Amino acid sequence: MQLHTPLWNFVLAVYAQPEVEDLCLRLQNDHGLSINRLLFAGWLASEQKQLNLDALAQSNAVRWQTEVTAPLRALRYKVREDIKPVADSVYNAMRRAELEAERVELAYFYETSLEWPLESSKSVEELLEDNLASLLKGIDDTKVNAIKVLASAFLDTIRE
Repeated sequence: MQLHTPLWNFVLAVYAQPEVEDLCLRLQNDHGLSINRLLFAGWLASEQKQLNLDALAQSNAVRWQTEVTAPLRALRYKVREDIKPVADSVYNAMRRAELEAERVELAYFYETSLEWPLESSKSVEELLEDNLASLLKGIDDTKVNAIKVLASAFLDTIRE
């Protein structure tokens, strides 16, 4: 499996934009959403593809996220709560491990998406809105702001 993919490049570019990191972390921490899924949804739109939640649910990426990435994050948060100078090195190592686990997860997302058909009847903007809305169902006003901020960041990255 290739870890350096066009999806990885896109994720790095989007995540570095103003407001994106804070918004994604709020959606993850307050609503239990996967940052990687949100970023994947935007990348799919840039590739003229519709997010397929059923296919996604069956993917290795979701299994990896459930069995590896999420438990690593939970352990890292636990270490952070009890942080002491001795635990700093453990915490930082766990952060690096979690980032690498997320990179593997994104590589699985990328592989999964290669099988998905192009959606030529919709614009990138329509696909962005549809893809993000499918992940943000039931998140009230936060949803509207999240879609605007993320869609803007995605479009800025796509146009570069």
